[in-house]
Amino acid sequence: MPKPDFSGTWTFSPARSTLQIAAPDATVFVIEHREPSLHIARTHVKGETRDTFSLDLTTDGKEVVKTSGDLSLAARAYWEHDTLVFETRVVRAGNEGTNVVRYQLAADRMSFVAEERFRSAVMNYDNIWVMERVAS
Repeated sequence: MPKPDFSGTWTFSPARSTLQIAAPDATVFVIEHREPSLHIARTHVKGETRDTFSLDLTTDGKEVVKTSGDLSLAARAYWEHDTLVFETRVVRAGNEGTNVVRYQLAADRMSFVAEERFRSAVMNYDNIWVMERVAS
């Protein structure tokens, strides 16, 4: 059975999401997924501030290391059945944490749920992000 394809442009649905952190005013994901290649570009907007981040991964569990400013991360993606899992070790300003996000595409392919679990010495949270497909 083929794996779900997360390709598309997706926007954050605050009404359908449950966050333990302050919600952004807007979030957009642009995903190019051609199994096993995966490119993700994410932009959070909060007030006048835009935070854009992109990453190229493969879904075979191979680790990718990226550094940007005071942020350093080691990330990998892999499949657990129909769930795409991202595991990331993050170091920002000397603080280390782990972030695990499980992505599940809805049967109608019009939304996905990202269950996020972040743990560090200074912050812990669990979020359920619901992203809706932007019509092309």
